Amino acid sequence: MSTYKKIKRSILKNSLLKRACASLLLILTALTLSFTSVAESVSPARVAAAADLQLALKEVQELFHQQSEHRVQVTYGSSGVFTSQLRQRAPFELFFSAQANYIEMLYDEGLTLDQGTDYARGRIAFFSRDPLDATDAESALRAWLDNTDKSSRLSIANPSHAPYGVAAMSWLQTLSLEEPLRGRVVLGENAAQAVQFALSGAARTGIVAWPLLKSRDLPGQAWLIPETEHTLLRQRMVLMNNAGPAAKAFYQFIQEQPALDILSTHGFGSP
Repeated sequence: MSTYKKIKRSILKNSLLKRACASLLLILTALTLSFTSVAESVSPARVAAAADLQLALKEVQELFHQQSEHRVQVTYGSSGVFTSQLRQRAPFELFFSAQANYIEMLYDEGLTLDQGTDYARGRIAFFSRDPLDATDAESALRAWLDNTDKSSRLSIANPSHAPYGVAAMSWLQTLSLEEPLRGRVVLGENAAQAVQFALSGAARTGIVAWPLLKSRDLPGQAWLIPETEHTLLRQRMVLMNNAGPAAKAFYQFIQEQPALDILSTHGFGSP
C-alpha cells in the first residue's frame, strides 16, 4: 500500500472516531440534563416551621402529598432560631413562624418574596400532670402554687427566641405572678420541648402550646388561656427569595380550606 493511501486511511479513521466521540458526548450531555431535570422535579422543598406545628403540619403535609406531585421536607424548631439561620442564608424556601414580627424582620432585610400571610393564631394553655381543683387556667395555676413547694417546676418555651415563651411570660405578668415563680421555671428550647418537659417529669406543669395538647390523649389536665390575657400569637408564613415550585404550591395549599380545617382541629385559631 502506498504512503498516500495509508495517510488517507488514517485521516478517515480519525475523522470517524471524532464523530463517534462527538455523538457520544451529545448523548451523555442529554442524559445528564435529563437526570438533573428529574432530580430537580422530585427534590423536596425545604421548609422551616415553628415547633407548635409538629402535629398539625404533619397532617397537612400528608394531605398535600396525596394531592400534589410536589414534595416538601419540614424541619421544626423555634421561630427565633430559624430567623437567625435564614438571615445567614440557610437554604429553607418556606418559613412558618409562630409570630409575625420574625417575618417582618426578614422582609425588611430583603430576604423574602413579600410580607407573607397569616395562617393561624396560636393558643397557649396551662397544663398539669397532677389533678387540680380548678375551672380555668388562672385558678389552676394558683391552686398549683398553693399546693406545691419551690422544688416543683413550671415549663415554658424559652422567651428569648420562642414566641410561645413570650406569650407564657406575658400571661404571668398579667397575673402578677412572674416574681413568685422566679427560680421555678424550666425553659424548653422551643414549644415542643416545653411540652416534653411537662410530660417527662422535668416539670409537672407548664404554660405550653395548646395545639400540641388538644388532639392528644395525655395524662393530666389542660386549661385554655384567654387570648386577652397574653401576647397575641399571630402566626405567619412567607416564601423566601429562593422558593421553588414545590414551596409555592405548599404555601398556596395551606391557605385552602382543607388545610385550615386541620389547623383548627389541632387547636389553632383562625388567622
